[in-house]
Order: sequence, then structure tokens, then C-alpha cells
Amino acid sequence: MRIAFAGAGAIGCHYGSKLVQAGFDVILLARGRHLAVMQSAGLRHESEGECKQIKVKTISDAGQLNSCQVVVLSCKMSSLNDMLNLIQHHISPSALLLTLQNGVEAPDMVAQVFPDHAIAAGSAFIGVRLEQPGHVIHSAAGGVRMGLWQQGSGEQYLLPLIRAFQHAEVPARQDDDPEAMLWRKLLWNCGFNAITAITRRYARDIATGTETLAIARQAMEEAVTIAKLCGIAIDEQDIVKHIDVTLAMGPVKTSMWQDIEAGRNTEVEYINGYVVRKADELKVPVPANRLLTSLVNMK
Repeated sequence: MRIAFAGAGAIGCHYGSKLVQAGFDVILLARGRHLAVMQSAGLRHESEGECKQIKVKTISDAGQLNSCQVVVLSCKMSSLNDMLNLIQHHISPSALLLTLQNGVEAPDMVAQVFPDHAIAAGSAFIGVRLEQPGHVIHSAAGGVRMGLWQQGSGEQYLLPLIRAFQHAEVPARQDDDPEAMLWRKLLWNCGFNAITAITRRYARDIATGTETLAIARQAMEEAVTIAKLCGIAIDEQDIVKHIDVTLAMGPVKTSMWQDIEAGRNTEVEYINGYVVRKADELKVPVPANRLLTSLVNMK
């Protein structure tokens, strides 16, 4: 089974490296200076107190994806449309496509371009960053959940993919309700991602501050309200679990924080902004998510 990571930034490089080290056939679709460094020197991968220089197979030509049984879409949500346009004519009809984007919209976006392919939705709860081209640092967590979103011949690769991650010492399991799975990840992001980007403080700091936690909790409560109105099986207990996990976290720099520091567009419109758009459709007030969206967009 050959596994490709399309959009091999921090997340794609971390998981790709773990699979390579476990002996799996992996290719990384990348570009620019990041690609050039990996081609010449390999990937520098820091994880769990170890720093390794890993020889990886890298490509810039999406045409080479047609030899892959699994294609993991590991680009940011803000780049997903461009990625889909790049790869749409280069995926084997029998391949499995796995989404690993923030938010809840990615699987449906992929299904519009690949209506006959097997698609799995994935959720990765991880602290990882691209320190510089060719150098990825994994700082916390890293578990992956996957659930079948759209049937197709490639669904035969879902369980082997999960087993491959497990063999590579990545906690991975199948989720029978991928829609709720994505909303649970969205819930944490609504509560903490934007606030960490605005304040430049770690999520644990937000969770330990009385006032900041109140804002995070309100944003998550609003998201739960919208989810319930949409028939999604999450509830207030998921908020409690997220707060407990966050209090135990180390110093993780969130994706929005990284994006703002790097001068990139953030994914806030796919996180808090998505909750705002759904709330407007349902005519439900979500003031915390609306404020956080506006503040991040002002950065």
C-alpha cells in the first residue's frame, strides 16, 4: 500500500515521517523551498525528545499520485480548493482519500470533486509546526480518528491505513460517526484556537484564566447549540472533556497563532466563522464566535 500526503506541511510531514520510519511506502507532495530542502537533505523530524534526519520520497508533480492506494489531504483548509484542482485528474479510481483539515466542510468539498471515490473523514488532535523548510517539530498529542464518509472501492484501504498508523506508533482508530467526530474537533478549535492567536498565549493558559476560560466556554456552548440544531450528536460533556484535556496540555502553539505570526491567512472562517454562518441560517445568536472571528480577521 502506497500512501501519499498531498500538501506535506507540518501535519503531513509528521505522519509521513512516522510511517516511513515504520517501513511503509510514503510519498510527500510538497513545493517551494520546503520541497527543495527535503530533496537535498531529507526531513528533520523532532518528536518525543528525539531529533532524526529522515530520508523521504518527495514529489512536486501531482501526476505521480496515481500510483497511490491512499491519498491523505494534509493541506490547510484554506488551500484545499487549490489542492483539489491540482490532483483531481491524478487519483486512481480505486484509491481512498482521507481528509485531515480543520473544520467540518472538507469531506463534502472532496466529495464534490470525487463523487465516485471512497472518502474518509479524519480528525488529528496534535501539536506540530513547521519550524523552517525541511524541519518539523511535534510537540503534543498526535492521535488520529477516521470514519468512512463516502463509499467506493477504495474503502478497502481504511482498516489497513488505521493499522499502518498504529504500527507506526500513532494512536489511530475508526469512528462510526465521522460527522460528530469532526464537530468535536471544531468545538475545541472554536474555544481555544482563535483566543490563543489573539492573545499569543498557550491554550493551557486560556483554560486556567477565569475570564479567558469563560469566553472559550461560551464559544464552545454556542457551537454545541448549533450542532444540536443540525442533528449532530455532541453535547456539553464534550466541552468538559476539552477543558480537562487542555489543562493537561503542554505549550502548544495553535495553527491560527502560527498563521498570524507567519503573515498567512488563518482558518478562522472555517472554524468560528463557520459557526457564525450556520447560526445566521438558523437565526440563533452566537456573539462569542462572531467576536472571535472579527478579531482574528483584524490581525
